[in-house]
Amino acid sequence: MKRINLSFYVLLLSSLIVSFVLTAILYKVSPLFTSKSLFLCQKFISDIMVEIPRPFPNILMLAVGVVLGAGLLSFSVQLIKTHIFLRKLLVKKIPISPAIVKILETLKLTNKVVLVKDDTLFSFCCGIFSPSIVVSTGLVKSLTTEELEAVLLHEQSHLIRRDPAKVLLGKTFSAMFFFLPIFRELHKDAEAVNELLADQWAIRRQENSSFLRSALKKILAAPEANLAAVSNASGPDYFEIRIHRLVDPETKHKLRPSSVSLVTSLLFIFVSWFSLQTPVSASHTNTMDTNTYFLCTHDQACTEECKYNIEQPTKYIPSDLFLPEKTCEKD
Repeated sequence: MKRINLSFYVLLLSSLIVSFVLTAILYKVSPLFTSKSLFLCQKFISDIMVEIPRPFPNILMLAVGVVLGAGLLSFSVQLIKTHIFLRKLLVKKIPISPAIVKILETLKLTNKVVLVKDDTLFSFCCGIFSPSIVVSTGLVKSLTTEELEAVLLHEQSHLIRRDPAKVLLGKTFSAMFFFLPIFRELHKDAEAVNELLADQWAIRRQENSSFLRSALKKILAAPEANLAAVSNASGPDYFEIRIHRLVDPETKHKLRPSSVSLVTSLLFIFVSWFSLQTPVSASHTNTMDTNTYFLCTHDQACTEECKYNIEQPTKYIPSDLFLPEKTCEKD
């Protein structure tokens, strides 16, 4: 299985980058959490100073907490819902017949498949650390041996690639960074690519796409199984994409980001760049036993003017994260 799911790795890399940027911004403005006076110096607009509302640091911390909380909540809900669903479903577990055992031995899936008594047609791969495949008796009865083998090969791909863990991470990141729609679109695309790669795995092993195609048609014609609680279960949203690829292997699947996701992503990049390039300076005044902090939107000269307009400081502590430290020299 040489091909990789590029969308998933783009999603993973983007999540790490956004997490780093948010952490860097939070670290950079950390002095503001202990300050009593906050000033924004806007030299490129005018020489005036604007006092920042005192709750600003708390609002910033609350925003970061919401982001982390959304990710943790999504992760927990997915695990709990999947656990509850499987607990109810596995009560209907039955022994596997010798004919199916022979197929599993041929596919090297021994002890990796669970058969449950259910009239609906479904199969899915689940599990994070030790994934396994769940198949219904309704699916086994409805498919021919070759069709069943094609479905098992499809699920085998998910098992080998550990797609349940990848889908869990993808949903967590898309929930965590809900303010950036591109993450949701990347996650949906990654799920679609997972299904297409699994289909390709089955076709290469069988050297024939007709068995998988006919199995999908039977599953689509049957009543839909409610597998919403299983994070990696393939839903009808992806069946159309899969069938188009099976009918015409030359069909290309491409990620097409929406205009909203592109605009919000560019806006986030601009705001993050501006925040990381803005110097943050701290000083202690002569007459007031309190810390005064400055957010400067131009350069260190702006800081000097801001401090001069308040009171002559006795100490100057630059805390810029990325720009080299500049010293202020007086004649």
